[in-house]
Amino acid sequence: MGEVFRLGAPTVIESYADKTPYGAVFEDDGKLAYFYAVDTRSGDAAVLDALCVYHITSVVNHPTPELDAFHSYDVRVVWSADQQHVALLLDGYAHAAFDFEHKRAYCRSNFPAGSAWSPEHAWDQHAVDFLDALSEQVSQPEAKYTTLP
Repeated sequence: MGEVFRLGAPTVIESYADKTPYGAVFEDDGKLAYFYAVDTRSGDAAVLDALCVYHITSVVNHPTPELDAFHSYDVRVVWSADQQHVALLLDGYAHAAFDFEHKRAYCRSNFPAGSAWSPEHAWDQHAVDFLDALSEQVSQPEAKYTTLP
């Protein structure tokens, strides 16, 4: 189980792989939520790509079964066994993912549409196929949860 939080509650969740030089950071600043791919080889974590997961005003005005501002969510950052893939899960539902091996980013919002690192961000369910192969024996890097003021 991850951390329980509400959409729009300023929060940062950092998770860094221990087998690869990559990390993933989820940040909800109270208005927008982004999922970042980072590379730690430069000392400071360099952002490779950023995906907009949601805009709180849109979620409040147009809730969906997957995103509702009045619901508490179990949020988790989950890595593949080889730590080349990572996904952001809210209540077990993948909203964004990074494939570090192929330099690809995927997001259900498809925003922004692309970047220098990943030519497009359109959602592809195959991006999270690794979740089906995970077993409880696959240890996950520890995630650091921070509630912002």
